[in-house]
Amino acid sequence: MSGIVVLTHISFGGSRILLALYALSLDATPFVIGLLISVYALTPMFVSVKAGRVSDRIGHRLPMFYGALGLAVALMIPFIWQGLPALFVSAALAGGSFSVFNVAAQALVGAMSSLERRAFNFSTLSMGYSVASLVGPLVVGYAVDHVGPVSAYAILSLILVAPILALLSKRRIPATAQVAGSEGAKRSVLDLLRNRSLLAIFAASGACVTGWDLFTFFMPIYGTRIGLSATMIGVVISAFGVATLVVRIFIPRLTRRFGESAVLAWAMGLGAIAFGSLPFFENVAYLITAAFLMGLGLGCGQPLTMMITYNRSPAGRAGEANGIRQMANNLTHMVVPLVFGALGSVFGMGPVFWMNSLILLGGAYLGGKKY
Repeated sequence: MSGIVVLTHISFGGSRILLALYALSLDATPFVIGLLISVYALTPMFVSVKAGRVSDRIGHRLPMFYGALGLAVALMIPFIWQGLPALFVSAALAGGSFSVFNVAAQALVGAMSSLERRAFNFSTLSMGYSVASLVGPLVVGYAVDHVGPVSAYAILSLILVAPILALLSKRRIPATAQVAGSEGAKRSVLDLLRNRSLLAIFAASGACVTGWDLFTFFMPIYGTRIGLSATMIGVVISAFGVATLVVRIFIPRLTRRFGESAVLAWAMGLGAIAFGSLPFFENVAYLITAAFLMGLGLGCGQPLTMMITYNRSPAGRAGEANGIRQMANNLTHMVVPLVFGALGSVFGMGPVFWMNSLILLGGAYLGGKKY
């Protein structure tokens, strides 16, 4: 299970960095890159809730399989068909496919976990994400510098062969996790959105993921502008990944001592401060330090919002609630890059980072509220 998640996230996370680097090589403006980022988030808007309902009803293995397969196909598109139009098609298919995979994988972890083990298991899942965040940028940076961005897409697609083959086996996903919700009950997304505690965590999750995603997408732009190589940009982004891996080791202990909401609020506050400091640095050592501090903060956000969403979800609707959480993530991620891409084209990267710091502070406030 862990290997499946790590390899899939290496390919998906790496593709998002590669998207920006390839688009820059095609002379795309920050606004066009922001538009591409938004396309990544567009298709999950339509499939995440449905994917959650399907995983609640039929189990998790098949959604994970088809999600990984769709992602592999999406990453081959720029290799076969080169140019900006191919990037738009690839981004749309990759975003939707990964959403199907990720909603099912996260619901699976919750279904497999007892209440006592839930914090540990979600932290372990997120450490897999961190390993992918560390490896993905290094793979992409090295591949772009040595074989070019087009061939790098093929490499990311080939990485997915192992997860796809593993998901063909029913033994890889425990049968006890294949628990469906009540099929006869009438369901409405509005029922979940009326839950104020869930609504607050959806918003906090959107803020956290926006910070993560904008760093991943706009750091290549900023790094290119100040003269960093693709490899060095990958190193800076990987420092973020190292920090998320380190901090997730301590999440179970932190939540036991301070509580989930308090840890989430303080972590997002640290992320906001580090994010806002990035435009003041051009020295690689300082950029690595700021990225590491931001990783410590935002690295807590993802597992905590996953866990809190699962804990606050009605029985049999954890996958659906997680789908709504991801829909909120992608709604924020779709709108913000368009606005920030336009701002970056006119005013530079400073406003992009500072405005997102304010969003993270808002997420810290919502995430710290108790219900």
